[in-house]
Amino acid sequence: MKRTIYLLLIAISSLGGCASHYKLMVPVADIARSGLINDPKQVSRLEKAMTDGEIADLLDVNVRAKLPTGVAVAKLKSRCSGYQPFLATISAEELQGWEKPIGSQAHISGVCPISSLAMSEGKVTLRSLRAAAARMNCELLMVYLQADSSVNNFNDAAVLYWTVIGLWTVPGDVVEHRTVMQAILVDCRTGMILGTATGDAHEKRQCPSAFADNRKNELADKVPVKALADLQKGVGKLLKRVVETAVAKVE
Repeated sequence: MKRTIYLLLIAISSLGGCASHYKLMVPVADIARSGLINDPKQVSRLEKAMTDGEIADLLDVNVRAKLPTGVAVAKLKSRCSGYQPFLATISAEELQGWEKPIGSQAHISGVCPISSLAMSEGKVTLRSLRAAAARMNCELLMVYLQADSSVNNFNDAAVLYWTVIGLWTVPGDVVEHRTVMQAILVDCRTGMILGTATGDAHEKRQCPSAFADNRKNELADKVPVKALADLQKGVGKLLKRVVETAVAKVE
């Protein structure tokens, strides 16, 4: 109700047009700068990998993964860009989504989600995640970080909100949401980063002000799912190359 009154006052005071142009902030999913990795050399290599398309798939091709094995999966989220990420829960639906790009690979026995119960340390680090993966008998660890950003602007049609009924009938709000994900594939024994992958999704909706919060919540649920699907495609290709490289070295 407060939002409705606020928008009504804005509309009345700006009949000449009330479009706003707040930019959607680019969400930052930066594993290299998340505090997860303590080795400066690894941080440098990972940063280069994420900006250089030629090496963004495989970094440490000289490391041979021990196969067959399961892949331990850890999902991280950050409450604010630049702060230490925390271990997030992987839903059953999300875990099922990982089965196709990971579990369907030759020499990969399945997907093993890492939960907080498997962590022996309070702070989430690459070392603590590797230890958790090792306890689950996984030679490979896949860590992915999710970051989100949203914004709500008014378009020129919002001037009709002054009619009050326009708050429910005029699509004067423009709601946007973007999700970015970054993943690294790690050899648990050596701690070397075998490769990287990214996922990205962005959507916007126009709607009356009265329904803006609903649209915002819908996009907050829908867009991360699309970003995850994009990430999973990249991880599937990456894991296939890692397995092929490991098998080729044995032969």
